[in-house]
Amino acid sequence: MRSTWFAIAVSLATLACVAAPDDLQNRSAAQSRQMARQRPPEAFACAPNDLTAYTGVVVRYQRERERTMLRIRTDWDTNEDVTVTHTGAADAAAFYRYAGRPFTATDWARIESSPGVLRPSTRATAWVCSDGKVMVDWEVPKEG
Repeated sequence: MRSTWFAIAVSLATLACVAAPDDLQNRSAAQSRQMARQRPPEAFACAPNDLTAYTGVVVRYQRERERTMLRIRTDWDTNEDVTVTHTGAADAAAFYRYAGRPFTATDWARIESSPGVLRPSTRATAWVCSDGKVMVDWEVPKEG
């Protein structure tokens, strides 16, 4: 009888380990699936092996005449600093997308509450090429 209870206990413990995988494994799998689905904007020319994407909430935003600096708190719980250099450009819009489409003058009001002040909880994906090129795709804010 004792060996039967032991066998049942071992079976239940094994089942619990199989049925409830480690939270980190679940998170990594979900993040891998999400990363696999991300595609850079077509207008952004960079070899896939030279490309990194940081997606998350923009926690620091400083827009200057020739560059914009961002800190993104990524969905992977890292902080990534990104600088979009737009030297000589009339405005940084050429380096931005909004919800995957080209950034327009009206999109500034969607991401900024006033010039140079980013709306709270604004999300973005920064596409960074190893040659220094950067393109930012701003996300539609989630309500609630």
